[in-house]
Amino acid sequence: MGKRNKVYSLIEDIAAGLFLTGGLCFIAFEVVMRYIFNSPTTWGTEVSTVMVTWGILLGLSVALRDKHHICVDLLYVIVPKPLRKAIDYFAGIIGVLFSLFYTIGGVMIVLQTWRTGQLSMETGVPMWIYYTVIPISGSLLIIRFIGQLHEEWKKRDNTHEVIYLTPGKENSDEYGNAF
Repeated sequence: MGKRNKVYSLIEDIAAGLFLTGGLCFIAFEVVMRYIFNSPTTWGTEVSTVMVTWGILLGLSVALRDKHHICVDLLYVIVPKPLRKAIDYFAGIIGVLFSLFYTIGGVMIVLQTWRTGQLSMETGVPMWIYYTVIPISGSLLIIRFIGQLHEEWKKRDNTHEVIYLTPGKENSDEYGNAF
């Protein structure tokens, strides 16, 4: 992993972690204020919800980078490696397209709320600021999906492996499944 990619990953991790941790701290603060001091704030719930949401949406690309998204690999593990490559390319392209539509939709929401001047009822913060995370997280996802496609492309020369027809270890994939 290059230095630029490490810095980018670190910034992603810190941003997602700070928003998530900050939101959870605001939730704890709100619980203390509500149940111990019997004096709930009017803004605490909204701020914590927005911060946790930002943390989750920024964390989507971190999960994609670390391959923590849900996948169904029941059929994937039994197909030959060249077909797996095709599936990986297809999934990457679909991911880029989804992320592109997600980003464009997010930009449209941000512009609409900016044009209408909508404000949060509890804090008075313009709603477009809250919604800005949508195109940001979509852009991060696009970068990660393109990065995965690039990695698959760099490994393209390894797809032409010999498949032996006799039983043995050389006929199994990395999961130990025979083919």
